[in-house]
Amino acid sequence: MAKKILIVDDEEDILTSIKMLVESMGYEAKTVSRGKKALETLKKEKFDLVLLDIFMPEMSGREVLEKIRKDSKIKKQKVAFLSVAQLSETGEDVVKKLKPVAYFQKPIDIKSFKAKLKKLVE
Repeated sequence: MAKKILIVDDEEDILTSIKMLVESMGYEAKTVSRGKKALETLKKEKFDLVLLDIFMPEMSGREVLEKIRKDSKIKKQKVAFLSVAQLSETGEDVVKKLKPVAYFQKPIDIKSFKAKLKKLVE
């Protein structure tokens, strides 16, 4: 059975390109464009990894991950941040407390993205 990855980003072109990349690696990919929808989806389906944008309207990726970590049913979910942001030391400390498994810088480097993703999912 293919590994499942949930991609959460408010930009349609990023959702589409990351989904195509993930599927080209043989994984199943589902996309959502809002944090609230991501939380609803995680409560209904199991995923091997969530790729989560940090900067989104309504609910940021950080807020989404905070809610995931507080929910007993999904708190162990593997989440990797996907963002254009260069984290400051303060930002890194906040992010580390939420225990993401990785941090992908946008725009992504396809070769390193694939290698890192494979390690996270397999």
